[in-house]
Amino acid sequence: MTTAKSSLGGGIWVTVSRVLAQLIQFVIFMVAARILQPAEFGIFALVAAVIVFLNQLAIAGWSEYILNWQGEVARLRHALFVACVAGAFLAVAGLVMSLPIAMLFKQPAAAPLASILSLSVFFAAVASAYAGVLIWQHKLAASAICPLLGEVINLAVAIPALLSGQGIMALAYGRLAGAVVFCLSAIAIARLAPAIAPQRSIYHEIAHYSWNITLTRLLSAARAYGATLIVGGLMGPAAVGYYRAAQRVIGAFEEIVSEPVRVLTWSFFRKLPRSEPTHATFGPAADRFFPILIYASAPLFVGIAIMADDLVRGILGPDWDAAVPVVQILSIAALIRASGTASIPILSLVGKVKLLPRYMLIYALVTLACIAVGALFGLIATAVSEIVAALAVFVISAKIMQHHTGMRWTFIFAASWPALPALALSIAVPLVADRYDLLTQVHPLLRFLMLGVAMIIVYLPTLTLCDRTLWSRLSGRDSG
Repeated sequence: MTTAKSSLGGGIWVTVSRVLAQLIQFVIFMVAARILQPAEFGIFALVAAVIVFLNQLAIAGWSEYILNWQGEVARLRHALFVACVAGAFLAVAGLVMSLPIAMLFKQPAAAPLASILSLSVFFAAVASAYAGVLIWQHKLAASAICPLLGEVINLAVAIPALLSGQGIMALAYGRLAGAVVFCLSAIAIARLAPAIAPQRSIYHEIAHYSWNITLTRLLSAARAYGATLIVGGLMGPAAVGYYRAAQRVIGAFEEIVSEPVRVLTWSFFRKLPRSEPTHATFGPAADRFFPILIYASAPLFVGIAIMADDLVRGILGPDWDAAVPVVQILSIAALIRASGTASIPILSLVGKVKLLPRYMLIYALVTLACIAVGALFGLIATAVSEIVAALAVFVISAKIMQHHTGMRWTFIFAASWPALPALALSIAVPLVADRYDLLTQVHPLLRFLMLGVAMIIVYLPTLTLCDRTLWSRLSGRDSG
C-alpha cells in the first residue's frame, strides 16, 4: 500500500470516527434534554467551562511535539512522561478548586461535578499525547478508533445513569469513563511507556515548543466562551439559547471536518524533506492539498446553509425555528474557517510555532470585536459578524502562510474551480425538492440526510468529470 493510500485510508477512519462521535454526543444531548431541567444544564455548563481551561492546559502541545519529532523514539517517551505529570498536576488542581467553584456558583452540586470532571483531565491529557504517538507510528486508523471507543463508553455510561436519575452527574460519569477507555486503548496499541528524561534540557525543549500551542488553545477557548458572554450580556438568555443551539449544530459539523484535516495535514506535510527550502516543498504541497480540502468542505457547509430548516427541526424541534437563519449564516462562516485547521500543523512543521499565539490572539480579538458590534443590532447581525471575522482572519492567515511557506491562495482557488459546477448541480437537488414539496411527509432529519446523500451522488461524478486528476492525486499516482 502506498503512503498516499495509507494516509487516505487513515483519513477516512478519522472522518468516520468524528461523524460517529458527534452522533453519539448528540444522542446523549437529546436524551439529557428530555430529562434534565434548564437550570441543571446551566450548572453543568458553568462547571465544564472552568474545567475546559484546565483541560487545555493539561493537553498543551504534547501531541504536536510528538508529531513534529523526527529523531529517536526515546524522545516520545519523554514527552509522554511530561504529559502524565501535567495531567496529574492539573487534575489535582481541579480537585482542589471543586469546593471554591461550588461556592462561587452557589450550587452545592457543582463540587462533586467539578471533582469528577477534574479526574477526566488526567486521562484526557495522556490520551491526547498517545494519540500523537499513534499518528507518529502511522497508525491513523487506531488513532481514530481509540477516541471512538471512548465515546461509545461515554454513551453506555451516561444514558443509563441519566435514566436512573443521576442528573448532571450522569454526564460527568460518562465523560470520565470515556476518557479512561480512550487513554487505556491508545496506550495498549502504542505499546510505548513514558520515561524520565536524562537531562532537564529535554523538558525545557518540550515545554518551550508546547507553550506556544498551549497559548493558542487557551486563546481559542477564550474566544468561544467570550462570544457567549457577549451575546448573553447584550441580548439576554433567550438569544443565547438560540445562538448556542446554532453554534452547537455547526460546531458538530466543523468537528467532522477539522479533526480529519488536522490529522491529514500532519501526516501529509511531515513527510516533506526539511533539508530543502520551505517554499520549494511546502508551497507546491499546499497547492495540491488545499483544493482537496475545498472539494470536501464546500458541499457540506453549502448543503447545511440550504437545508438548515430540516436540520434544525430534525435535531431541535419546531420550537427552535428562530435558530434556522443563524445556522445558515454560521455555516458560511464555518466554510471560510475550514482551512484554518491546517495552519497550526503547517506553521509548526516549518518552525514558526511561535507565531501561533499571535495568530490566535488576532483571531480572538477580531472575532470578539466583530461579535460585540454585531450583537448591538440583533441575533442575525451577530451571526453575520462571524462571517466578517472569518474573512478577516482568512486574509491575515493567507498572508502569513504565503510569507512562510510560499502557499498561493490565488492558485489554490483557481485550481478549485471544478467545485463550482459540481456545487451548482448538487444544490439543485434540495431546491427542486422544496419547489415540488418532495419528501415533506418524512421526518425532517431523515429528509435532510436523504437530500444530502442525493447531493453527494450528483456532486462527486460532476467533480470527477471536471477534475480528471482528482482520483490519481488521492491515490498518490500524481505527484503534482
